[in-house]
Amino acid sequence: QKAWIEHDVPQCGYCQAGQIMSAAALLKSKPSPSDEDIDMAMQGNICRCGTYVRIKAAIKSAAKNQ
Repeated sequence: QKAWIEHDVPQCGYCQAGQIMSAAALLKSKPSPSDEDIDMAMQGNICRCGTYVRIKAAIKSAAKNQ
């Protein structure tokens, strides 16, 4: 959640619960995910605000700080 806030991911909040749960599950199974791993794990979550670049950055940041 800290990385999410640092990268200004949340906007409307509609998709955030699903995004965070998917990111947490990814980091639990792959502590150092590749870009492809992130894309595959997050592909089922639609963000109407289009914050995909920030979501990926937040996941990478969280992975580094585990």
